[in-house]
Amino acid sequence: MRQAVDAAALRRERSVLLCALADIAILIAYVGIALSSQSLTLLAEAVRGWLMVALELLVLLLMRRIHRGRMAAYEFGAGKLEHFANLLIGLAMAGGAVWLAAGALGKIHLPSSAPNDGVRLALLLSLVNLAVNAAALRALWQAGRDGRSVIMTGQIRTRLSKLLSSAVVVLAIGVAAWAPGSMLSLVADAGGTLFVAVVMLGVAARLWRDSLPDLLDRSLEEEHQALVNRALAAHFAAYEALLSVRSRRAGSRVHVEVALGFAPDRGFAEVAAAMRAVRAELEALIPGAEVVVIPHPV
Repeated sequence: MRQAVDAAALRRERSVLLCALADIAILIAYVGIALSSQSLTLLAEAVRGWLMVALELLVLLLMRRIHRGRMAAYEFGAGKLEHFANLLIGLAMAGGAVWLAAGALGKIHLPSSAPNDGVRLALLLSLVNLAVNAAALRALWQAGRDGRSVIMTGQIRTRLSKLLSSAVVVLAIGVAAWAPGSMLSLVADAGGTLFVAVVMLGVAARLWRDSLPDLLDRSLEEEHQALVNRALAAHFAAYEALLSVRSRRAGSRVHVEVALGFAPDRGFAEVAAAMRAVRAELEALIPGAEVVVIPHPV
């Protein structure tokens, strides 16, 4: 039986889909005009754009499966799958950034043969892309401003970086269109490309920073560990020993496993009540956390 999808979830899905389709339409034109106008800045933006579209489509796929309850086979959630994909896209981003930066530095020493009409067409397309990114950011903000979806929050941040990058692209190509074939246009093209490369490296670093800790099952950050300690201290008299505490994050989901020691002569009902109290305290302090309390005789 298919799970019903609420209106807010459908709005999020539609906003991401429309943004991805708009990006694809722009990027197809970007590649053709970048090659014909020999604009390295436009080509850099196209490479960055295609990699980000791959991430958008992955996010959309995950959102659809989550909203329709099709992730039941992943008992700990699909966080690792999402983070592994982010890691691969980050590697592609870093490789593309290095390639573009090398091309930008090499182009400064080469004479420009870019046709003026091609540069003007590139400028027009970059202005269209700037408007599309602004409209997409507005649509994403309206769909995800409630902050309930971590995925949507990530999409809003990514789109904001796209808007900034596209604004720099407009500036760089505008200079090239204003003074075609000059050293100024070469420097502007190379500078715009280097800026896009830096943005790509920044996005890649952020993807790695967000992905690696979860893939390696790093324990929760100090803020959440302090909340775990607070919950255990609040019920210190309910158990005889604290044997272990393990925690990790899988995507947006927090998992906490606590092993408590109880005296062998304590009754089952008393032990179960103590476990429920600790679990309830943890779930209240860390909303959405999945807490497991394991009893052991000591």
